[in-house]
Amino acid sequence: MLKKMKITIISNLIVRVFMIAFAVIFPASVYAISSSSWNTPCGSGNYAGTSYLSTPCSSSYNCCIAPNKPAVKKVQPAAVKKQIKKVTVAKKPVIVKKVSTYNISANYNDIHFPFNSAILTSKDIAILHRDAEYLKHNKNVVVQIQGNCDRRGSEVYNMALGWRRANIAKSYLEKLGINGNRLKTISFGKEKPLCTAHTLACYAINRRDHFVVVSK
Repeated sequence: MLKKMKITIISNLIVRVFMIAFAVIFPASVYAISSSSWNTPCGSGNYAGTSYLSTPCSSSYNCCIAPNKPAVKKVQPAAVKKQIKKVTVAKKPVIVKKVSTYNISANYNDIHFPFNSAILTSKDIAILHRDAEYLKHNKNVVVQIQGNCDRRGSEVYNMALGWRRANIAKSYLEKLGINGNRLKTISFGKEKPLCTAHTLACYAINRRDHFVVVSK
C-alpha cells in the first residue's frame, strides 16, 4: 500500500515538474490546473486583448490552453509615385523697336515701272523689303498703295494699269508676311502726275506706286 502511494506521489511530482517546465519553456500558453483537483473545468479568458474559450488538453487532465498570440499582419504602405513636375522655362519676350525714322510715304520710297508694264524691278523689290520691315515693326499701321501712270494712253487703260501696279506691290508684301487687310489699293491712272513736264524723264517719275499711311 505504501509502495503504491509513493508511486502515486512521485508520479504527481513528475507531472507537476513537467507542467512547470513546459510553462517556462512556452510562456505563451496558460495552464489552468487546480492545486486541489485535477478536474477543474476549463473556462474563458482574455489573452493579449483577444477573448477566448479554452479547450481541454488531450491528456487525462483537464487544462485550459490560451490561444497563441495572434499574428500581426504587416500592412505594406502603398507605393508612392514620384510626381515629376514639368519645368517650363518662360521665353523672354522679343522687344521690337519701332522704326520711327522710316518714312514709307516719302516720294523716294515710291516704286517705279517701265513703260506700259506692271513688273517689279530689282530696285522696286529692295524698296518693298524695307517697307515690309517697317510694317512688321509697326503692326498698327495701315497703308494705301496708289497706282499711277504717265499721261500717255487713254484714261480707261491707264486706270486699269494703275490697279495692276498697286496690286502687284500688295501681293509681294503679302509674300513677305504682311497681312493683306493692312494693305489698301487704289488706282489714279494718269490723274495725279508728280511731274507735269512732257519729257521721258518726267513720264518715268509718274509711272509709280505711292504709299500713304492711312491709319496707325
